[in-house]
Amino acid sequence: MMEQKIIRCAVYTRKSCEDGLEQEFNSLDAQRLAGENYIASQVHENWRLISKHYDDGGFSGGNLNRPALKELFADIEAGLVDMVVVYKIDRLSRSLFDFSKIVELFEKHNVSFVSVTQSFNTSTSSGKLMLNILLSFAQFEREMTGERIRDKFASSLKKGLWMGGHPPMGYDVKDRKLVINEENAKLIKLIFEKFIKTESYFEIAHALNKAGIKTKKGSLFSPQHVQRILKNPYYKGCVTHKGNVYPGEHEAIIEEKTWDKAQEIFKAKSIPNRRQKRSKSPSFLSGLIKCCDCGCLMKQTFSYKKNLRYRYYTCYNHLKFKSCSAPRSSFPAEPIEQQVISEIVRILKSPEVVMHLNRLAEEDKKINKTQLLAALKNLNSVWHYLYQAEQKKIVDMLVNNVIVKEDGLKINLNLDGFDPLLTQLAN
Repeated sequence: MMEQKIIRCAVYTRKSCEDGLEQEFNSLDAQRLAGENYIASQVHENWRLISKHYDDGGFSGGNLNRPALKELFADIEAGLVDMVVVYKIDRLSRSLFDFSKIVELFEKHNVSFVSVTQSFNTSTSSGKLMLNILLSFAQFEREMTGERIRDKFASSLKKGLWMGGHPPMGYDVKDRKLVINEENAKLIKLIFEKFIKTESYFEIAHALNKAGIKTKKGSLFSPQHVQRILKNPYYKGCVTHKGNVYPGEHEAIIEEKTWDKAQEIFKAKSIPNRRQKRSKSPSFLSGLIKCCDCGCLMKQTFSYKKNLRYRYYTCYNHLKFKSCSAPRSSFPAEPIEQQVISEIVRILKSPEVVMHLNRLAEEDKKINKTQLLAALKNLNSVWHYLYQAEQKKIVDMLVNNVIVKEDGLKINLNLDGFDPLLTQLAN
């Protein structure tokens, strides 16, 4: 008579929270005892208990990231387990998606699964059907629990309660409530005051970093960080949830009048046609103008005061808070541009260029030398009537780069570009 194969049985136990695990006989012990008794009742089927314990105490069933479960999987793949015994299905997993992966692993290695209290195993078709039904209910229960938690969270926020997380700068958490940190609150007030005065969170970020002031995490202030502070309703005593603002139970750091003034500035900066106006702003030195200290390109930036807009060229390293030790990183754009234009006009009026023009006029009889000289002479006055693309094209032909210094500009011209420019102007 053929000897019956021994079924090696592993008992897996799990408990979501750690409460009670320190007791001499805890929930994991109770689950394991039930599993051992069930295996003993199947001794006639040649079931044998594996002495190794697979216990996950304090781990959720919502994912598979559990040490004992991973160890069980490894032993299954090594061919050491034939049957997995659990107290209930949800001890193994509460996620239908995760459980489908577990069942796939079991089937791949010819391992069956038994639930002690639900009396079925996956070796039969009826057991598989019941398994999917029970897992669906487990998943449904988990999702319902999540919805209840989210509803409670939203309801608490509508009441103005602090629901955890990292408190905003200027506040500490005490007894699950936000309380003002007086030292940091002074900094928040200073940021709002400076913004109302300067209307530039870039300037504020630079000033804070220059003064050696750090964020709560010990990093530099970025303009975006300052902007988030200025737009955070918590500072006027409110809480937010999914875009909605509710009165909070915590004390405000910023007065309502100050908060409204700061938001009015943001609103004025976000007028729909402002982006359109910005796109039309002249920037014919883009890609050519550089910082004298770090050699980095300078970017056109803007500031607004009393509905007036001012253009600047600012070192890009400075904007990104990278190393640039130049004593001054921003310069008004119009004086720089006018100086570059004046230098181009001066060169175009020089005797050398006039000689080139005479030579071109002799080579090409279609060139009207008198009109071209008049055009060069009046270039400075008609510059602003040229299209931006025309301005950019002329400057790109004649200028290699412009180095901005504290005491002036260094304009490096491209002398090879004068002949092509004169030819194009003549045509």
